[in-house]
Amino acid sequence: MRISSWNVRGLGNDQTFLALKKFLQLYRPQLVFLCETRLKTIHMNNVGMKLNFNNCFAVSSNRKSGGLAMLWDSDIRVSIPSFSNHHIDAEVDNEDGNHMRCTGVYGHPETS
Repeated sequence: MRISSWNVRGLGNDQTFLALKKFLQLYRPQLVFLCETRLKTIHMNNVGMKLNFNNCFAVSSNRKSGGLAMLWDSDIRVSIPSFSNHHIDAEVDNEDGNHMRCTGVYGHPETS
């Protein structure tokens, strides 16, 4: 199983979106954790579809900071037992029947 994580620092930017799309096409991960999307949940779901992922679980950004997303292919089964503004916890069953846990964590979005 291929898994990727990326701090995108805002997906509203066309250049960032295109760079992410190119990365995903090149490496074809089945599960992707994105942090600092700076998008509301509904917008992130649309972005997930544009990135060719049928499944998306998103946590809305808080104004112009934060925002998390977990995207996955339809050939794996994912359930989300817990989430917050700083993490998404996923239980994953892949096509081989293997079960694993994958937790994406993002640090506090405020700087000192």
